[in-house]
Amino acid sequence: MIGNRIDAMGAGEPRASDALLAEVLEQLEIRGASLRCLAAEIHRDPELGCKEYHSAARVAGELEEEGFRVVPGLAGMDTAFRAERGEGSPAVAFLVEYDAVPDLGHACGHNLIAAVSLGAAVAIGQVVERLRGRVVVIGAPAEETVGGKVVLAARGAFDDIDAALLAHPGSEDCAEVRTVASWSMEVVFEGRSSHAVAAPERGIDALACMVRLFEARDSLLEQLGDDFFAPGVILDGGVRPNVVPALARARFSLRAPCREALLDRLLPRFRQCVTAIAEQAGARGTIRPIDNLYDELISSPLLSHLYCEQARHEGLDVAERSETLIGSLDMGTVSHQVPALHPIFSIAGRDVPTHTEAFTRAAVEPRAQAAAARATRILARVGFTLLAEPAWLERARREHAEQVRGRPARGEVPLITEQDEP
Repeated sequence: MIGNRIDAMGAGEPRASDALLAEVLEQLEIRGASLRCLAAEIHRDPELGCKEYHSAARVAGELEEEGFRVVPGLAGMDTAFRAERGEGSPAVAFLVEYDAVPDLGHACGHNLIAAVSLGAAVAIGQVVERLRGRVVVIGAPAEETVGGKVVLAARGAFDDIDAALLAHPGSEDCAEVRTVASWSMEVVFEGRSSHAVAAPERGIDALACMVRLFEARDSLLEQLGDDFFAPGVILDGGVRPNVVPALARARFSLRAPCREALLDRLLPRFRQCVTAIAEQAGARGTIRPIDNLYDELISSPLLSHLYCEQARHEGLDVAERSETLIGSLDMGTVSHQVPALHPIFSIAGRDVPTHTEAFTRAAVEPRAQAAAARATRILARVGFTLLAEPAWLERARREHAEQVRGRPARGEVPLITEQDEP
């Protein structure tokens, strides 16, 4: 029996059909082995953002076989898709990710995300005609690079969605996470080459400009405070030490507590640093975005509460919120449009952070597969409850409207739809 309580929201105790829920969970039991195989297969063949042709086709094919109506090439992205089953409203979406981290493979566990969302959606799809509304699966590419969900959101993929759900592997069990807004930039300094010993005065050292930018970045972050970040890597800085570098190129990930702080405080001052350094050296400095602007995540407290309640039915005590900063997610942009749930489920110890070789190995181990199976059951319980008890979605929509009320519009920013090779 679901037996959910939402006392803090002033509602009673919504009930759903025990028989239908039991059928959903039975479907997950039947498909357990195939979901494990899916996660392992995607892990063995890591594909980078916008190039996840095999993974996207594999997941979409599974959904088609399960009776879902599949539309490939969603929003003009080759490896995005939409699949749905059922009719009318409401519409609950499970989001699938399948891209790998460059040079590390599935160091963020997107192979597990794919299996969890697919499993939950397929199980609910078996009973959705006996409920109401639709269960939707959105294949969202390039979370690690350009941010596929930002493109999908901008092009209307979530316009008819009432709630967006995704469960992400990590090193703790929690329903809400703390993220920051982010936007990645490439900076290029163009100087003039010369012999570095015989005639250094005739050259303009582009690499020296870039070094000064890193120093200026450190000073800027010290002024802005601990909630601002700008990690960077130098990609080009010359070839031989006896030649003054005529070109230097680096990439920075600008991050701030929220979109407004990034656009109004961090980015303008970072641009000023680039301009001032170039002018002082007599060089040319340019800056351009290489991915999409990720908004900070706005979690739905109501959906997070529901996730915690359903986790207890699976014998798991989940913290409602973690104060650990996990970085940035393109799910953040989705969460500004619709009520969103993005819990973390533990597949490794706290000494194994994401984006490491250790986490890549962990993402396919038996512990991870068992944790993903449990997360699938919990997420399926949540999605089922939202379709079986529409009062949850009504309250979540009202809550979300309050959360975003008064926030400025996103404004015009470039939309990046393809991964830019370094």
